[in-house]
Amino acid sequence: MVAQANRPTLSVVIATKNEAHNVANCVTEAGFADEIIVLDSGSTDNTVQLAREAGARVIHGDWPGFGPQKQRLLHLATMEWVLVIDADERVTPQLRAEILDTLAGVHKGEVQGFWLPRLSQFCGRFIRHSGWYPDYTLRLAKRSSARFTPLLVHERMEVTGAMAQLKAPMLHYSYPTIGNLITKLDRYSSAGALD
Repeated sequence: MVAQANRPTLSVVIATKNEAHNVANCVTEAGFADEIIVLDSGSTDNTVQLAREAGARVIHGDWPGFGPQKQRLLHLATMEWVLVIDADERVTPQLRAEILDTLAGVHKGEVQGFWLPRLSQFCGRFIRHSGWYPDYTLRLAKRSSARFTPLLVHERMEVTGAMAQLKAPMLHYSYPTIGNLITKLDRYSSAGALD
């Protein structure tokens, strides 16, 4: 996408490994950005090919953990603003419009980061209760003001400066099956123990 004169530029960055079932939709729905960067850590499926075909620039790297990997993504981004998403997350048309409108209205020195509401799916159903929604997560920030904590799991973005909230949700296809939940819990508990 070509940068528009009425708004700051935007990078979308995505970390992947074996995300062939997610990456094409994720990249396609982020196609409004000025650049999309996928940092892949050794996929053995066709994640890399699908990401490229969908329009992303793909870079290969190892896997140091979620926090360090997302910090690498911030360094790889070249645009003024950066949106950090996971391959199992989707930017809805409503969120896309809100991001573009918001960035067009941001003036130098104002808000440096935005919290996005996230609507997660569990076994085919979106969960709108029990603390699962709106599940605000800080993912959109001025690149020069943002950094990620170095945690291997449950990392978070930190932003220097004022922050605000967007209203349109990002969709999160986190647990398609109970098997996915158990696998993820196993990986996250091991990484959490190392932290």
